[in-house]
Amino acid sequence: MKIDKVKISDIAKALEISTISVSRALSGQTGVGNELKSKILIKAKEMGYFKAKNNDDIRILVLHQKPFVQNTSNYSHMVQGIEKAIQKIGCQYDLEFLDKDRQDELYLPCKIQKGINFDGIIFIGRFNNEYVDFISSKIKNQVFYTGYSPSFDCDSVWYNFNNGGYKQCECLIKKGHTEIGFLGDSSVYKNKEKVLGITSALEDYKLQARKELFIYEEKFEDKISRIMKGKNVPTAIICQWDYTAIKLIKCLYEKGIKVPEDISVIGSGNTEMSSLFMPALTTLELNIDYSCEVAVALLLKRINKPDKPYENIAINSILVERDSVESYK
Repeated sequence: MKIDKVKISDIAKALEISTISVSRALSGQTGVGNELKSKILIKAKEMGYFKAKNNDDIRILVLHQKPFVQNTSNYSHMVQGIEKAIQKIGCQYDLEFLDKDRQDELYLPCKIQKGINFDGIIFIGRFNNEYVDFISSKIKNQVFYTGYSPSFDCDSVWYNFNNGGYKQCECLIKKGHTEIGFLGDSSVYKNKEKVLGITSALEDYKLQARKELFIYEEKFEDKISRIMKGKNVPTAIICQWDYTAIKLIKCLYEKGIKVPEDISVIGSGNTEMSSLFMPALTTLELNIDYSCEVAVALLLKRINKPDKPYENIAINSILVERDSVESYK
């Protein structure tokens, strides 16, 4: 059942006063006595009246933290993308770097210490639960950008790594690959989603997911050597990031294994290095600029409708095919 939005005229009718008096009270103008103003504000809250803020009256805090080494290029792109999206809609904002040590200390961001009030906050990256709870007492409206966790009940914008892993694997399967591996950190939630996408594609195409070809070690060089000398040799490996893929290709090259002639490799992120490296990497374009716009729009939606259900928006990626993948012969 549709519930009509409460209007100024509804409040005026309920109190049997003029709409002008209600409008002045709600906007903080003079011309209304304190007692009447109090009655109007109480009645407005009681009836569920909510006035959306103009964008130029909204102030947003953006907190970001030190990125992983292999994510530096895209991390900078994400921070700049959020700034650009906020500037585009005309809100005021402050940007602050906050590393994990300061999170552990429950450090209060500088602008809040100076008494500045914020209507909302965007977290870029993964922040620990204790710190999020701490900031929640200072800023009610929050959006997590790329820092999604199933433990958070909040608004978030995320990359659909499940879909991305499926696309990567399906691309390889259609080029004749059947022995497909993965290289990445198993403790990172995004990689769990990516592995789910990869194994789902293998299952859909009636192929076996070989556990021994899924490498979850940061120092993977020795394991790669053992695998490439074994019986079940992968014909293709999907990597968690472009940086990981480049490290893998270098490792393979040092062992006399050529990419893509002997094995195909796929990265993720479509960073600048992916197109400059030799061979140029097949990778995933994450649509960062668009995802930043979605994150900012989601925060505005929360600010102007604070009682709405929480949303988790997953942005699909685009497969960019280059030279590091070759059909299996």
